[in-house]
Amino acid sequence: MRSEETRRNLSIDLLRGLTVAGMILVNNPGTWSNMYWPLKHAKWNGCTPTDLVFPFFLFVVGAAIPFSIRNGLQVFPKILKRSLILIGLGLFLNLFGEWDLSELRIPGVLQRIGLTYFFCALVYTEKNLKFRIFLFSFLLIGYWILLGSIPPPGAELPSMVEGKDWGAWLDRTVFGEKHLWKFGKVWDPEGLLTSISAFGSVLAGIFIGEFLKKELELGRSYLKISLHLLFVGFAFLVLGGLWDLWFPINKSLWTSSYTLWTAGWAVLFLSLFSLLENQNTFLLRSFQVLFQPFGKNALLVFFGSGIYARSLNLISVHFADGKKTSLKNYIYVEYYKSWIDSPELSSFAYTITVISIWFCILFFLDRKKIYWKI
Repeated sequence: MRSEETRRNLSIDLLRGLTVAGMILVNNPGTWSNMYWPLKHAKWNGCTPTDLVFPFFLFVVGAAIPFSIRNGLQVFPKILKRSLILIGLGLFLNLFGEWDLSELRIPGVLQRIGLTYFFCALVYTEKNLKFRIFLFSFLLIGYWILLGSIPPPGAELPSMVEGKDWGAWLDRTVFGEKHLWKFGKVWDPEGLLTSISAFGSVLAGIFIGEFLKKELELGRSYLKISLHLLFVGFAFLVLGGLWDLWFPINKSLWTSSYTLWTAGWAVLFLSLFSLLENQNTFLLRSFQVLFQPFGKNALLVFFGSGIYARSLNLISVHFADGKKTSLKNYIYVEYYKSWIDSPELSSFAYTITVISIWFCILFFLDRKKIYWKI
């Protein structure tokens, strides 16, 4: 019989694994020009399944904190070390293949994870639930007031237009345009201000992690835990959906409505996994086989897949007609696009190949108990 701690880890690992698998799925199309709509980000306002992936990961980071931090500020060196390693790995990913510090993109996914983990883990060490609730509310409401009511410097009116909002102004001021996302040019989707608003996603995870830990310590049934999570998840969705009427759901701006909306979906998935955990069904075992290898080696597969994708784009080869292209595009055109008529299906088939390769690698590492932890 598994211990309560082990059972808790299974639910968190499943949600983390699903999230990381989702990251690989949306980050590795055969071509960015042809993708099924669920694998695309919303153009600006709105939320597709792809837009759930990153906030899910931040939510899971938060949900794991109550189970991993027990000694208050005594763990500060460990928190700092983890955060700096994540930020350093993120900067290396941005540098890889470019090797130009003068135009190094400073923001990024791992940088945001490192920053939000550091801040929220320190907040959790204080063990003051009322303060965290106040902080969560202050961040969400304050961010709404800032973007919706206060004009950015140089503007006459408040703005949530791409590249003309507070976050874009702050990123240009702090980092400079040369150090932002090259496709955004004057703004960055993982910028500084939106990273601060993303603290809300991690704090939402901490609240749920605290609830799970307390319920498990009290010996609550998984059915009761799942029903409570179901209620909380729907509550977040309703609040986020209503707020969307005044403060649109927007991933690039990481709006407060987006924080609540995505946290709601994360809680619902956790509710499902918690319910299945108590049943030990074939479906649960299938989820374990499919997602646990991704969840247990999340950092390795995210970092490794990034290096893998960049390497394929850096290597140059030639088609039969002598035209130069990247190795990635050559593989896609010659072995997928050439025999699959549908552009979206051929692109998706390439994606499935990539995620299958990583699954085999992670499944092998899991069997050998080899994990990359920091």
